Formats: sequence, structure tokens, C-alpha cells
Amino acid sequence: MQDERAERFEVLARVLLELPGRRAFIGNTVNVSDSGVYFDIGYKPNSLELHEQGLFHLMPLKSAPIRACKVTRISESGIAIHFLEKQPVKFDSQLQAATEVAA
Repeated sequence: MQDERAERFEVLARVLLELPGRRAFIGNTVNVSDSGVYFDIGYKPNSLELHEQGLFHLMPLKSAPIRACKVTRISESGIAIHFLEKQPVKFDSQLQAATEVAA
């Protein structure tokens, strides 16, 4: 049985991947599907490992939903993430807390 790849859409959006330890990567989407996103950050993310879990934010942060995710691919200038449906990440969003205080 062959897994079918989800249909990709070219959508331009500014995004942020928040990771434990106050790490984050900001970039622009290259393509989006129902199951994940590939985004360009302009450099190789050396401090990132495959399968790390994080929180995916659309920008601006104040009004956008947050999705739990895991890193599935690291390229020379980008990151692919897969959305996690029923598996929460093991840290709280520092960005969400900051935007709620500012509101």
C-alpha cells in the first residue's frame, strides 16, 4: 500500500516555529497542506533536530491559531513540519502568554 502525499497549496504567509528553550524560527511559507507546512527561513537551522516538537504560529501572533507540530524535514534553507492532532507538546507557549498579557 502506498501512502499518498497530501495536496500542496502555494500560500504566502509569515510563520513562526516556537520550540522549547525559547528557540524560534521565523520564515515564509513555500507550500501548505492539510497535514503540514514547508517554510523558508533563509539559512540552515543547525540548532534544530528531526522529530522535535513545537508550536506553529501564523503571524501576526495576536489573532492566529496555534498548532502543535513536529519537524519532519530540514533543508539548506527551510523546515517542514507535520501537524500533531492529538498529541500535545510538552511545553507552554511563551509567545501566547506574552500576546495575551499585551492585549
